[in-house]
Amino acid sequence: MLDFCLKCNICYTQCPVIKKEINFPGPKYLGPELERQWLVGGNAGDYKAIQELSYCTNCQQCNLACPHGVKPAYFNLKHKSSLVLPLKDRARDWFLANIYIFGGLGKTLAPLTNTFLQAGLLRGLFENVGITGQRPLPMYDRRRIKVVAGDKPSAKKAVYFIGCYASYFDTGVAGATIKLLQHADYQVEIAPLKCCGTPLLSNGFLKQARRLAEINVARLLAYLDKGYKVVTSCPSCALALKEEYKEIFAIEGSQRLAAGVWDVGELLEAEGIKAKSPIEGGVYYHVPCHLKAQSIGLPFARMMEGTDNLLINYEWCCGMAGTFGYKKEKYNLSLDMGSELFRSIKESRYRYVITDCGMCKLQIEHGTGYQVLHPVQLIEKSLAH
Repeated sequence: MLDFCLKCNICYTQCPVIKKEINFPGPKYLGPELERQWLVGGNAGDYKAIQELSYCTNCQQCNLACPHGVKPAYFNLKHKSSLVLPLKDRARDWFLANIYIFGGLGKTLAPLTNTFLQAGLLRGLFENVGITGQRPLPMYDRRRIKVVAGDKPSAKKAVYFIGCYASYFDTGVAGATIKLLQHADYQVEIAPLKCCGTPLLSNGFLKQARRLAEINVARLLAYLDKGYKVVTSCPSCALALKEEYKEIFAIEGSQRLAAGVWDVGELLEAEGIKAKSPIEGGVYYHVPCHLKAQSIGLPFARMMEGTDNLLINYEWCCGMAGTFGYKKEKYNLSLDMGSELFRSIKESRYRYVITDCGMCKLQIEHGTGYQVLHPVQLIEKSLAH
């Protein structure tokens, strides 16, 4: 890809960080430029000292912007693995990136866990290790995710990659997804899968992310071989399965897996599912960066055509970027990045605010005080009435 980077700087126009932090070197410099330096014999230490790498949110809008197909975000991810951070920051990043390790226990002990998460003492502890105490922490959802078999067997089969957020913090998204897939006559199964690895990638833990990816590829290929479609309701999970496993890790079988992965909206639209129209009161739809990065358009928006006042935000990033918004030194920047979005939502005064991404949901709720739903929840609700 490097030969096609002409230093046109178009990627800079789409970077949400550089719009708010003028000193950020930007995707071209931190990606292709550093890679070129390294390939011609530059010392690895030349870019180990570039602390600004940690400010890349991995939104991947620079990848979409490049007119020549260069993917600066992937070079940024590679270089992050060589970034030298203070031990305290590295430990903090590891904890945030590995929340899935603690998710099962936190969910099982939800009442106790949530009490501790809300305690001021714990917030003070988090502040000391570099996690902002100003942002509300997501509460664990103790409800079990179950698949109730339909009355009739179906030839159409889907294996649901739930993702960490819906698994541990918002099982209502998983429940609505399962109901809509069954409404489309799919036999649904939930596979015992690992985290997709996106938080690890974004924080520079490439080796650990690769291990998760290898496990997921092997397990999901077994389902594809049995005629299942792989479906996920999380845009970041979908992007990892569709692109990052093959583009970054080149894992054997990852290309075949990518061809069998569907974003849930993408599959439901293909099956002709539509919301009952119109959904009254207006819908404000924030499109997550990782949904845009999949280049599948806006299937949920098309499924809600005819809705009374459907406003689609395709321009502004919410600023959360997964674990990015939880880091103490990035908290204010995170809110600043999402400020235009917050203002737009408040001015719309629409009844519903929706987004596909759990972390975008947390950011919007924090920045506006409004409740945010996943599109599957709104569409499932419309079909139930």
